[in-house]
Amino acid sequence: DRVSTQSTGASGAAYALKLQGKKLVTVCYFGEGAASEGDFHPALNFAATLNCPVIFFCRNNGYAISTPSSEQYRGDGIVSRGPAYGITSCRVDGNDIWAVYNAVKKAREIALSGNQPVLIEAMTYRVGHHSTSDDSTRYREAKEVEDWRVKVNPIARLQKLSR
Repeated sequence: DRVSTQSTGASGAAYALKLQGKKLVTVCYFGEGAASEGDFHPALNFAATLNCPVIFFCRNNGYAISTPSSEQYRGDGIVSRGPAYGITSCRVDGNDIWAVYNAVKKAREIALSGNQPVLIEAMTYRVGHHSTSDDSTRYREAKEVEDWRVKVNPIARLQKLSR
């Protein structure tokens, strides 16, 4: 299985939309682990050099399956990679629905108005296992997961705001 193949497809789809004169944006969702794969960088380069209206939305949950971010890359996360390609980039609290909504809304405006890509890195946490074949208790403590579940729960945050 290859990871991040959707990123090149998203750039190509956005380029096709641009050539057809359609005022639409392509959105590509991926985890931070996919940003360490081979297709990610050509996708950003293609989108930037050909001015493609695409939003690259990275859900950075701190783990690429079982590999913590600290062992996956150096530097300031994924968002810092965008400017190297000339891509407008932002980091957002991925546990705040309104912050995510506003970031995506602004990214869409930028992508449409200038036919250009935008990179969003949403910082979050995965409280569950990565997949049915993953046992996350092998690489993180139960207390770490519970702390995130209680303190930074996005559903609970939204419920508080709705009251």
